[in-house]
Amino acid sequence: MMAFAFGILAAAALFGAVLAILYARGPEAKPIGRVVPAIHGSIGAAGLAVLIVALRAGPSAAAARMGTAGFGLFAAGLIATALAVGLVIATYVSRGRRPGGALIGTHATLAVAGITLLLVMIALG
Repeated sequence: MMAFAFGILAAAALFGAVLAILYARGPEAKPIGRVVPAIHGSIGAAGLAVLIVALRAGPSAAAARMGTAGFGLFAAGLIATALAVGLVIATYVSRGRRPGGALIGTHATLAVAGITLLLVMIALG
């Protein structure tokens, strides 16, 4: 189940990478609309939900032996915080404002850190 959550979150990360590239083009670039960001957010939220369900089952025996059992909970916290920051970004966009690069960077950093912890947990457990 953890691997499934990772797969969903990796798909959201791919959409996020596309959004980051489009954002880097600057304010003069053609607007992308609301569909791609909505897909990105929906996939990310679904991945977080699957991760929470997987964490409720408890850590695997290998994760408990390796000392990585807490990685899943911490990864979920990072991804949930990234989701919250993403909602702040969506608020900016819905008001017709361009979110700052620091806000975009914070969102991406939190999400990538959470996905990385999840990958480590899967790889070692």
